[in-house]
Amino acid sequence: MNLQKLRLGQLKPADGATTVGDVHFPKVSLHLTCEGSNGSTTVTDSSNTNASITCIGSAQISTAQSKFGSSSLATASGDISISTTNIFNFGTSDFTVEFWFYRTGLGSSNNFIVDGRPSGNNSNTFMLYMPTSTTAPRYHTASSDQITSSINLGTNAWTHIAVVRNSGTTTLYMNGVSGGSFSDSTDYIDTGGTTLGFWAGSSTDYSMYTTPGYFDDFRVTKGVARYTSNFTPPTTAHLTSAGDVNKQIVVNSDADGVAIGTGGISQARIAKAWVYFNGENSAANMIQGSYNISSIADDGTGKYQINFSTNMSDTNYSVVGGLGGTSNSYSSTIAIVRFSHTPDATHQNMSTAYSSGSFYDFPRVYVVFFGN
Repeated sequence: MNLQKLRLGQLKPADGATTVGDVHFPKVSLHLTCEGSNGSTTVTDSSNTNASITCIGSAQISTAQSKFGSSSLATASGDISISTTNIFNFGTSDFTVEFWFYRTGLGSSNNFIVDGRPSGNNSNTFMLYMPTSTTAPRYHTASSDQITSSINLGTNAWTHIAVVRNSGTTTLYMNGVSGGSFSDSTDYIDTGGTTLGFWAGSSTDYSMYTTPGYFDDFRVTKGVARYTSNFTPPTTAHLTSAGDVNKQIVVNSDADGVAIGTGGISQARIAKAWVYFNGENSAANMIQGSYNISSIADDGTGKYQINFSTNMSDTNYSVVGGLGGTSNSYSSTIAIVRFSHTPDATHQNMSTAYSSGSFYDFPRVYVVFFGN
């Protein structure tokens, strides 16, 4: 039988399906659409992280301004605290932090836009701020200002701000135009406590240390440099899913000699969750990459609890795992991964050990979950 090449135009979504989605959505660790009713203090994370978001002071959803949709997040006399960890733990990988900001004024002291430093101090986190009486944003990490934007942040207008690390170079973009860059080898961590619109320190004086304004469509993507040169800012809100990856793809009738499995792709045939983590790290910084995993609890040497962002539909799921090292010394090592004999729809307990039975924290642990 002669098989012909399948042309892309001969593929179409099955009836009722759509291919619209963000291909990088599984790597989105935070997405605040900032949608809600006026005055609401409920801020929802649309990513698989389902982060814990707290409005402090008078921070709230507001319909006074919006870039997309009908509302935004007002922080003129308040701030937003993101207590969930593993959102900004980029390590040394690529990342993209982007959002729309509508500045309405300046505080009387340093004007913070995003502050990722726990209690206002850590060299392996970052902050975006403007020094007193200035409007040129600065990107600060590794204990010093690394970028002073050549582009000022305007007032009473929406500005798209993006910080992107691409192959070791971090760039601050203002409305899609580079405002500066630097060679960035920072090993970013996230211990929780990132603040939007204010200083992450202990002060609650919103006349100082704040940049009054509105946030919209705040998104963090780990492991991906979404912009690698000047670009046109998004004209629509960011997508909140990866698309209908579970839908069938069928072949038009004019595709001679081509056959695709009649079952298409079903939920049972794709991973419901996966994680790659470093067992040597603290719990807050274990996860290196994941999908539908909210966190990992460290239950002792070689013992972990993997927590799902979205629960499994039942406990009749399958889980597989593997281990790896970071040097040749692991090449002849025989090790085992063991899973709890009583699975739970909300989490999975597991352990890693040498073949002798001694528990051990391995630097590369891979776990994949399948189910309906």
